[in-house]
Amino acid sequence: MANVKTFDEGAKILQNVDVTSMVTGLALGIANAQEQLDNNSVKQITTLAQTQVGGKSLLELGFRPAFYAFDHADISVSLSLKMAVSEELEIDFELEYDSTRKKGYTDEHIQKIENNYKEEKYREFKSSRKYWTTLSNEHTLKVNETSVNTSTKTGSIERIDETAGNLSSDAKIERVDSEIIETKDVTSTDTTNKVHVHNYKGFGMLSMLNYYAEDTAIIKVKSYSGLSIKLSNALTISGANLNANLGSISNSVFKMGLKDNDTFTVYFDFSKHHPIDFTYSKGTAPNNINQLKEKLRALAFIMKEDTDVKIKIKGHTDSVSGDKFNKDLGLKRATGVANYLQALGVNPSQITEIVSEGEDAAKAAVGDNKKDADYRKAVIEVDTGGNEYIYIEGGDFVESESVAIVADWSVSTSGILKKYAKLAASTNKKLKVESGSDVSIDSNVKTLAQINTQFENSNKFYSQVSGDVVYAVRKDAKIEYTLFSNDSEELVIEDKSSSSQNTQNSNDTLQIHKVINSKYFAKSDVTSIKDPKVSAWSGSLDFRYARQFSMSVEGNASVSARMVSVPAPTAFENYVQSLTGTSSNS
Repeated sequence: MANVKTFDEGAKILQNVDVTSMVTGLALGIANAQEQLDNNSVKQITTLAQTQVGGKSLLELGFRPAFYAFDHADISVSLSLKMAVSEELEIDFELEYDSTRKKGYTDEHIQKIENNYKEEKYREFKSSRKYWTTLSNEHTLKVNETSVNTSTKTGSIERIDETAGNLSSDAKIERVDSEIIETKDVTSTDTTNKVHVHNYKGFGMLSMLNYYAEDTAIIKVKSYSGLSIKLSNALTISGANLNANLGSISNSVFKMGLKDNDTFTVYFDFSKHHPIDFTYSKGTAPNNINQLKEKLRALAFIMKEDTDVKIKIKGHTDSVSGDKFNKDLGLKRATGVANYLQALGVNPSQITEIVSEGEDAAKAAVGDNKKDADYRKAVIEVDTGGNEYIYIEGGDFVESESVAIVADWSVSTSGILKKYAKLAASTNKKLKVESGSDVSIDSNVKTLAQINTQFENSNKFYSQVSGDVVYAVRKDAKIEYTLFSNDSEELVIEDKSSSSQNTQNSNDTLQIHKVINSKYFAKSDVTSIKDPKVSAWSGSLDFRYARQFSMSVEGNASVSARMVSVPAPTAFENYVQSLTGTSSNS
């Protein structure tokens, strides 16, 4: 029987036996089994085509179904014939997520990207796209049709803002947002440290709270009745109201009056929210260049010395872009101003409310989708509890000759709340900070400029002075830019960097995320991404099929059929090639 290759040969053996119907049934049974094998291969194809990993089907990823055919059969028949078909299917599927391929970007950040794309503000644009890299890296990018170079500046603020400005130069980009997504904080390591350290949005913010370039005083007034406060031999204030007393102080370096319900307005450039730009001149006067730095310093000094003073901060935007986006932008502006004041020593508990009005005021006043610098702002609203204050630096105020500080405000209606003596230019302040395990600074400094220099000399930071704060950010910080477009659903970013770029962090390449378009569908643009995988997936699929077709007979009847694996049909391979655009190996 081993030499029988076909059913015809088997039939010749059985020709002298009246088993015609049996042989016919056996042949049809094997043919039906072959049909089941073929149908199962089709089911495999369907499953592989429908199961997706990373946006691609298993079929596109190279997995193939098995094809089998019967090679030969041995048949022996007697009057008592039994036939049995057994089928066994075993599937082993493994999928592995390799986070080490993300080159330093954490699982938390990847998940954050996926989550924040669910926010409503992303639905307000036709498309948006993120890319992120190490801050010290320098790239040449192609944004849609525009060639863009990232910043080479060494100032911490300038480096981030210039890159954002360059990205927005493409006509199809409506908004660009930047965020430091991973870094190490700057921390004070000594209680004698006279430099105040605050961290916000990835920046280490440092200020010299106890350095006074001029004799300084804060006068607190509950009532002007009987007011008489000697500031120097030449000046005593005794006016009936705040303005009258401010008017009598004519020779100070800086002076400011503060009363209940006063407001301070901080303006921002288009899309900006942090940090405060004290050179920004747009917006209704008084704007940022009209002594805003001095006013915020005076406000911070008053709030530090009198914790009864509270403030609320409200963020606003113009009416360009959608409501949800602007609500978020307004909150970022308000929060940025709050953190600047905290960097100057204001207790967070004194900031009772940080809210966003978004584009509401701008839309009501000038209409929708209008750029207007007057509404790109954060407004500080002051609650003094009915008290009024005069802040003076230098000039008419002489610390050694002024009256003493009032000790008990419960029984006093006016007096000196606090006074500070001018410090000599040679006075040292201890700067002792660290950042992670690779940065430690221990030095004496006299000015903000010297603090800035200490961070620059560490070779680990970009640093810059803005207002009364030094902004330091680590060179190895991860920076994320988000580009928003209302012009195109196919927002493209390509890395065109030369081989000489990215020398400082060659193992940490530019990462470009998926396009999110107005249909809220993520599409990977593999032709324009240097390394399209945000993360690496690896998988294996092992199908094990066992088919047994056997006949047994009581006496001298039996049948067995052997199947073998055969190549996939040419039509099937052509079909796979039509899906992927490339030839595939089964």
